[in-house]
Amino acid sequence: MRIMVRSKGEKGWKPLDESHYDSEAHLQELLNKDISLIPIEPPLLTCASEFGLPGSGATDIVAVDQDGAITIVECKLAKSHEVRRMVIGQLLEYAAFLTKMPVDDFLERFDELAKAPLFGTLAEKLEDFEESMFKENLADNLKQGRFTLIVAVDSINEELREIILYLNAHSDCTVGALELEYFKDDKRELLVPRLYGGPEVKEATGKQRPTAKRRKWDEVSFFEEARKLGDDLFPLVRNLYEFTKMEADKASWGTGAVSGSFTFKMETSKGNTSIFSLFTDGFIYINFNYLSFVTPNEDMETLRIKLNEIPGVDIEAKDFAHFFGTFKLEVLRDEPALKTFKEAVLWMRDKIRSYEE
Repeated sequence: MRIMVRSKGEKGWKPLDESHYDSEAHLQELLNKDISLIPIEPPLLTCASEFGLPGSGATDIVAVDQDGAITIVECKLAKSHEVRRMVIGQLLEYAAFLTKMPVDDFLERFDELAKAPLFGTLAEKLEDFEESMFKENLADNLKQGRFTLIVAVDSINEELREIILYLNAHSDCTVGALELEYFKDDKRELLVPRLYGGPEVKEATGKQRPTAKRRKWDEVSFFEEARKLGDDLFPLVRNLYEFTKMEADKASWGTGAVSGSFTFKMETSKGNTSIFSLFTDGFIYINFNYLSFVTPNEDMETLRIKLNEIPGVDIEAKDFAHFFGTFKLEVLRDEPALKTFKEAVLWMRDKIRSYEE
């Protein structure tokens, strides 16, 4: 491919020479810094590199999207003999070992390698990230071995292209080859990503196994679903929603594929955070993970203690940055319990506002 460029004010066009990656590590570094260079939908949002597994070694990159779909990436240069059959074998072997990994182990390993909590990263990038639905999808994808396998190369060859097309058409695997051509001069760099195969091609074969997709809930759809909780709990759901509308900076609707939710959100100079979410399946989540972005540990511990004063609530002391406390809505049916819950939420709200003073 020939690339012509010119700077503003220049009359003539100049060729931008095709360059070469210094190594496979150079290609891996580019993707690790911006995993969205892989053009798939929904886009990949975050990744971890050198994700090792017992018995299989480490793959270059493991990435996830907003729905908990997992993509495994191996980087190879065209000059490598492994760019043909061997790299596909590596990906399949790694996928076979990854499917044995429990979801909590996956999350712990991802957080360690990415040097940031996965849920926190996704919450920053998505307006209404729903941790429970994401984790449910993630666990199902791990259990079912439902992965997208990507070979990232500087230049694709015909043999690799044919292998990609065959696997998508005749197996349950979703496989793609990312060709990432690299151009540069003394002032500029340019990347040209092209994906062969991948989820769109797999979908066209009719063999792709579906993953639950997010949906945007609203007041009508939420309360229609919440009525299924029964006449004894439905008024409590309405009560907490009106409380949230009145006392939070924003009452935000969730995007779960199955369960609807609303969230008690707070807006701060450090970004949005939230105190609790109520789901149509009858559970309340205390969003310690999100609170940890703006709240000292000692204040979250005080919140935990206040909530544990409610009969039937027993939130364990854990690493707040990786934790959502949960309990059943039904424990708030008694008026004293509901009063204690609201007082704890308002105490946390006022604490968050005091950090801005």
